[in-house]
Amino acid sequence: MGTFKDNHPVLGNVINLILQIIIAIMLLYLWATGTFVICIGFVRCVLPGLCWFVFCLGVFLCSVGALWRLRNLRRVSYVMVLAAILIAGCAWCHYWWTEGRFPVVEQTVPWNQYRPFAEDNKLVKVDIPVDYRLDKSELPKMDGAYALYPIYAALAQAMYPREIGSQYQYVCLNGSDEIYRKLLAGDCDMIFALAPSKLQQEAAEKAGLKYEMTPFCRDAFVFYVNANNPVENLTTEQIKAIYSGQFTSWRQIQGQLDTKIIAFQRNEGSGSQTTLQRLMGDTPIIPPLKKDRVGGMGDIINDTANYRNYRAALGFSFRFYATELLQNKKIKLLSIDGVAPTVENIRNGRYPHIATAYIVTVRPRTDNIRKIVDFLQSPAGQDLVEKSGYISVE
Repeated sequence: MGTFKDNHPVLGNVINLILQIIIAIMLLYLWATGTFVICIGFVRCVLPGLCWFVFCLGVFLCSVGALWRLRNLRRVSYVMVLAAILIAGCAWCHYWWTEGRFPVVEQTVPWNQYRPFAEDNKLVKVDIPVDYRLDKSELPKMDGAYALYPIYAALAQAMYPREIGSQYQYVCLNGSDEIYRKLLAGDCDMIFALAPSKLQQEAAEKAGLKYEMTPFCRDAFVFYVNANNPVENLTTEQIKAIYSGQFTSWRQIQGQLDTKIIAFQRNEGSGSQTTLQRLMGDTPIIPPLKKDRVGGMGDIINDTANYRNYRAALGFSFRFYATELLQNKKIKLLSIDGVAPTVENIRNGRYPHIATAYIVTVRPRTDNIRKIVDFLQSPAGQDLVEKSGYISVE
């Protein structure tokens, strides 16, 4: 008993031809997709996109060669497919070895554990004295820097009703580059942040507004390296030399590590980047490391690269963020000018780079905002600051 094709040769050939045409059309579509990936300019995916292009073209040509019985074309297509697979595999191995095996530190913070009214959250519990209790009909919208979230989230949990404090639009979490924009635009009523950058000051002046700032806590501006980096201390002048491009190798700091310094930076307008700019003073800062991604209509957007914990990397942040929020045991905080960034050294002023955080507003403060500000400056509020892991301003 023969096969269907043997019993119905004409119909079998027609079905085979239709299937091959369908496959060819599908593969042609994949080939066009690979071409599009390259054309839109996805810089970080040019090689993968090119491999995908060659692979799809090879499979397409293989199908055409099988359809028209072109043996040489099929052989060429086999080589193209194999080359694309080998190149893509080697590229992935290279990426993993040089970058992929080093995790991005900023992605590890469990922010949900600090949400107001979330079950078993890590926020400090506090009783609000009668004098500071808010009028529930006019509750301000809060926003703030990531590093300060545990403080103002604890305030919201203590001073706001559950149905308000648990809503994201009333207790937001954004970076300093975003919260100042929202404050000026009227999208929030008060922010918890470091002092504004020069550009943020200019934005307020352009909008005809003026920042009203009330200090409420302090923290250390810290620098960190991979835990296996032998360097333990940097001087302020060495930091300036690194971020101005004068020092490019760890050998210029300490001879035990003969490798290039990979100095990471943060986004313009972020609290830590603004603090670095203040530390640098009039000394120009080298361009930050970039990470390319695709924008709208094929544009390329250069983001500031997030910190990856390479052995030669240098990053900066704030003590509480680095030690309490990240809790990454693979990084090591450095002493600066011979002084470690401990709570005691921040409190006594020995650590050279201490950052003060503020409640910032730009419009007349309502009674509720004044009560929040007064409470946070009161002994009970400063106790909340200390129990949250920061240093009081007293």
